Amino acid sequence: MNQLKDSIEDKCGILGIHTVKPTLNLPLALLAAAGLQHRGQHGAGIAMQTENGLKRFTGTGLLKDAFTKDVIEKFTHPSFWTMVHLRYGTSGDYIDHNLQPIQAKAPNGNIVSVIHNGEFPACDKMKNFIKDISIPEGASDTYLFTNLLAQSQGDNWDEKICSAVDKVTGAFSLIIGVNNSLYALRDRWGIRPLIMGRLNGGWVFASETHSLSKINVKAIRRLKRGEIVKVDENGLSTIRNGTAKPGNFCDFEWAYFSRPNSEAPTRENDNDLDYPAQWISFSLFRKRCGEALAKEMPITNASFVVGVPDSGVALATGYAYELRLPYAQVILRDHFDPYGLQRLFMRDDKIETISQKVLGKLSLVPDPQVWKDAIVVIGDDSIVRGNVSKKLTQAIFKLGAKEVHWMVGFPPVAYPCHLGVSMRTRDELIAAQFDSNPKKIARAIGATSVNYISPEGFIQSRKASSKLIKPENPKEIFLANGGCAGCITGLYPILKDGSEYPRYTT
Repeated sequence: MNQLKDSIEDKCGILGIHTVKPTLNLPLALLAAAGLQHRGQHGAGIAMQTENGLKRFTGTGLLKDAFTKDVIEKFTHPSFWTMVHLRYGTSGDYIDHNLQPIQAKAPNGNIVSVIHNGEFPACDKMKNFIKDISIPEGASDTYLFTNLLAQSQGDNWDEKICSAVDKVTGAFSLIIGVNNSLYALRDRWGIRPLIMGRLNGGWVFASETHSLSKINVKAIRRLKRGEIVKVDENGLSTIRNGTAKPGNFCDFEWAYFSRPNSEAPTRENDNDLDYPAQWISFSLFRKRCGEALAKEMPITNASFVVGVPDSGVALATGYAYELRLPYAQVILRDHFDPYGLQRLFMRDDKIETISQKVLGKLSLVPDPQVWKDAIVVIGDDSIVRGNVSKKLTQAIFKLGAKEVHWMVGFPPVAYPCHLGVSMRTRDELIAAQFDSNPKKIARAIGATSVNYISPEGFIQSRKASSKLIKPENPKEIFLANGGCAGCITGLYPILKDGSEYPRYTT
């Protein structure tokens, strides 16, 4: 991205469906896309290749807001392929030409459609490859890539796509539609997810397995890092093989972004299995983090443990189970509050505005017998800015608690991300303000203590039985173990200028 925006923004959700013969795919695509709604709530867009040509629509808000009955009726046409994008912008302004799917016309007259999850950090370098068009002010990285792709050299679209990908670096999972063909690909570091499944002779690609589950499609595998596949009237073919060796999958995906009931590989070479037996749910991973925290930071005299809904619940139950402590779900999520459907980390608001909404979205069971003189352990997936944890801590003490201890399933977030997740400026990350010192952070939010999982505990929770690699530089531990946690260490597999981080030694 060119600069950090004032708003907190997340990565996106992408979905593509291809059928050999034109099929009414829109209802199925929207149902599957609903399984990715948590990944993008600013807007939604769709493109489809029908027998009568290419159709495209974009709207603001949630899927239900963008795709009204009138819109659905207008776009209910048989299509060879359909793609859906759920937006949280990470680069570029919220203007029409940045809304995905983004389309561009190639010199041969073909129109290419692109949806993107991730971020190309070196936008200026992409501009050097784009000729003979005026680039609008505030153009997003995806807008630039789509136009670069349209102008790429090659005798066919297979070659053009390979040529375009070779010119860029970044964190990207892409679905590309042109003519009757649909392409899916991941960056060579494997930072962003992209899953594939089989659908009645056709194929589905999605950011998470939950999206496939919504339409009763079983995940076959995750695309390998650097892999490019194509679906057309001849079925699925591989354009570029990619590699199953460990890459640098986003660790914040494990901790927070992915739905608890989605699954992911614990080892990249599980891609070779007919069904990924070694895949685990993100819920199970977060439960393991809770168990690891119980060993690292035990509060054995706690009155009870409670998780912050939704992604903190699994962690808290794991912590309680490991220490044989009572678990009480006395923090509730109000799904009927105006903001109950939206994740507070991703709200496109100022910090103080979000703080005011915390106790509208989250509510506490007000029973005095629960809270009076209680030693409370709260489990949460992460603490990014501290506004949610501060408001909850204040409310719990007000109800009569004696102590409030936070157990956090992700080490301190002290650096912003230029690979697909905008976490404001570094100054607004609470760990950056207090040098990632848990005692200082606890004082800032008014808690008795704040306890973060160790990098080793976090990594071992996702690697299961695989051996933990310990590099010479401790800050490289996430990179060395197949992850990206630049938001913790400040070390990213790809630098802001698009160059690669010097490889670690072990």
